[in-house]
Amino acid sequence: MTLVLFVLGLLGSLVLSANDLSNAVRENFTFTLVLEEDIPEADLKTLLKTQQLAPYAKSAQLVTKEQAAESLQADLGEDFVDFLGYNPLSNTIDINLQANVVATRDLDALKAQMMEEEYVKDVLYDRDLVALVNDNIEKISLILLGASVLLLIVALALINSSIRLTIYSKRFLLKTMQLVGATSAFIRRPYLVNSLLLGIISTILATGLLALAGYGGAAYFPGLVELFTPEVLLTVGAALLGIGLIVPGVSTAIAIRRYLKLRTNELYF
Repeated sequence: MTLVLFVLGLLGSLVLSANDLSNAVRENFTFTLVLEEDIPEADLKTLLKTQQLAPYAKSAQLVTKEQAAESLQADLGEDFVDFLGYNPLSNTIDINLQANVVATRDLDALKAQMMEEEYVKDVLYDRDLVALVNDNIEKISLILLGASVLLLIVALALINSSIRLTIYSKRFLLKTMQLVGATSAFIRRPYLVNSLLLGIISTILATGLLALAGYGGAAYFPGLVELFTPEVLLTVGAALLGIGLIVPGVSTAIAIRRYLKLRTNELYF
C-alpha cells in the first residue's frame, strides 16, 4: 500500500507543480509599451504606476532609452550610439502579465486597450509564441490528467485486491466466529480498525518517501525542490490519507460481508 500511494503521490505532486510551472512560464511573457519621446517626467511616472497597479499586470518596470542602449551594446559588442551619433531607442515599460490573462488568449484586445493610453506609441509582444506555449501547456495538462486517472484506477485496484486477498485468507476464521454467535459488526470491527491503521501508516510512509525523494534528489537535480514544496506535500498527503482510509475501509467491509453471506461449503471454492 505504501508503494502504491508513493507512486500515486509522485504523479500528484507533478500535477500540482505543473500548474505552478505553467503559471510561471506564462508570467514570463512581456508586453512592451513603446513610449513617445516627448512624454513628460510626471506623466511617465504616472503611467508606470498605473501599469503596476493594473489588474492584468504581475509586474511592470521602466526601461529607459539609456538602459536599453547599454543592454543592446553589451549584446552587439560595439557602441552603436557613437557610430550613429544619437540613441535611436525609446523609453519602454515592460509588463509581465498575470498567468490567467495570458491563458485567455485575448491579448489583442489588451493591446488595443493599452494603445489608448496617452504617450504610448506601440505595444510589442510575441503573439505566435504565446499561442504555442498555451497549446503545449494544454496538451501536457491533458496528458498528466489522463495518466493521473489511469494510475488512480490502477492504485485503487491494487489496494482493493490486496485487502480482498487478506480477507480471503481469513474466511474460515470469519465463518467460525459467525457460527459461534458473533454479530457481523463485531466480526467486522477489528478488521476495519486494522485496515484504517494500515492506511494511516502507509500514508505517513508514502509522504515521507516523497519528501525524501524531493529533498534528497535536490542534491543532484536542484529543480526537484520546486516540485516538492511544503504546500504540495501537505496537499498530496491529505489526498493520500483520504485514499488510504476510504479504499481499504470500503474494500474490507465489502469483502467481509461477502464471505459472511457464503455457506460453509462455498468457502472452499
